[in-house]
Amino acid sequence: MPYNENRSHLEPMPHLSLNDTPLRVWQRILSLKTEGPGLSEVAQRLADLGFVPQERVCVLRRSWWKKGALVVQVGNATFALRHSEAACIELVP
Repeated sequence: MPYNENRSHLEPMPHLSLNDTPLRVWQRILSLKTEGPGLSEVAQRLADLGFVPQERVCVLRRSWWKKGALVVQVGNATFALRHSEAACIELVP
C-alpha cells in the first residue's frame, strides 16, 4: 500500500477512484475493487476490457447528472462506464 510522503508513514494514502479524477488527466490504475456483492464479476469484466493495474486511463467526458456515465480511454480504446463501474477502479495517487 502506498504511503503519503507529506504525512506519517503510518497513515495510508487515500485511493482515488476513476469517478474522482478530473477530465483529460491521464492516471495509472492501481487496482480493481472486488469486495462486495457482485463486484468480483464487474472487476473481471473490466479487466477483460483492459482495465488492469498499471494501465493508463483518462476520463474524456462526464454525464451532466451526478451519477451518470463516464466516457473513458484506456490504452487506445474508448469505453462508456457506469458510475458504479468507475467506482471499482482505484487509481495511483
